[in-house]
Amino acid sequence: MFDAPDFLPDCPEDLPRGETCPPGLVIVDKPRGLSSNAVASRIRRLAGQKKVGYAGTLDPLATGILICAIGKATRLLQYLTAHDKVYTARVRFGISTDTDDALGQVLSRAGAALSTAEITAALEPWRGAVDQIPAKFSAIKIGGKRAYDLARAGKNVEIQPRPVTIHRLELRGAPVLETVAGDDSNPPVQVTDADIVVGCSAGTYVRSLARDLGADLGVGAHLTALRRISVGSYGLDQAHSLSEFETEVRRYGVLRPLGLDAAILGIFPEFPGDETQVRALSFGQAPALRDSTHAAPNIPLETANSCPNASDGALVAVTEPVTETKAGDKRVVALAERNRDRLKPIWVLRPAKS
Repeated sequence: MFDAPDFLPDCPEDLPRGETCPPGLVIVDKPRGLSSNAVASRIRRLAGQKKVGYAGTLDPLATGILICAIGKATRLLQYLTAHDKVYTARVRFGISTDTDDALGQVLSRAGAALSTAEITAALEPWRGAVDQIPAKFSAIKIGGKRAYDLARAGKNVEIQPRPVTIHRLELRGAPVLETVAGDDSNPPVQVTDADIVVGCSAGTYVRSLARDLGADLGVGAHLTALRRISVGSYGLDQAHSLSEFETEVRRYGVLRPLGLDAAILGIFPEFPGDETQVRALSFGQAPALRDSTHAAPNIPLETANSCPNASDGALVAVTEPVTETKAGDKRVVALAERNRDRLKPIWVLRPAKS
């Protein structure tokens, strides 16, 4: 369940340099032991591009999907970060830590021998809209400083609860009883390991959820493994390891990301524009959704309304009309916002040529 690439050695120096990589998204299966910044640095090196960012930080302990954006595709990160995510997590009940994961200092060793019914009952209150207090060792800013910097400095960190939504929370398989070895000052203790699946909104801390579940059961708990298996519409079947990307660069001389058109269509609902709308958007204008005075018939408003999430204020990817020569090759003209009966351009990808 938690198989993931091992920690990788430093990136070889024989990889080609030069900004030859086109803009787009790189879906990385992040290995355990690397920070998200380290992964972005590796992609930056492989792409020969300085402008590389990522959506949604994964702790070094975590593995799974980390979406990196190259070049002007970094404009998409703000939307990707806001997407729902799905994780598989392993929670150890009976031991709590100051970081709420296995990398922290142990705070309590109460031990726990929990049944499936007890853990299942504990999950119930955390489904739906809940208020969650993020971990003290997190990147949240308090008074302009990161919470983890304050915590490491021994400062008292008080983080206010934040509203999040947990769409899916379920126990995967039966919990397992384990015995954790002791030391000179602590005897061995029996704990319960449980695998859970968490589907949640942006801003949800799974290790904070583990902490709260342990507190509710009165035994303490922390996260021992975490794997992100999806971000929005992107899943692990689209992700590749860093070693696979390195092999690609050696073989083809360039990193080949998911192209900008495909990336945008993977995030936003498609709105097939007609010739009049496409031309107006290419000039940065806001064409009507339906206007009988246009030479080319526009898409009826009811068709636009059938587009998923295409209500007023929603963003849609407006594509060029499909021709025989472009069949199967969708090209995005602009990212636009539905504004009553018009399409307001937010980002024109293919501006008109004078």
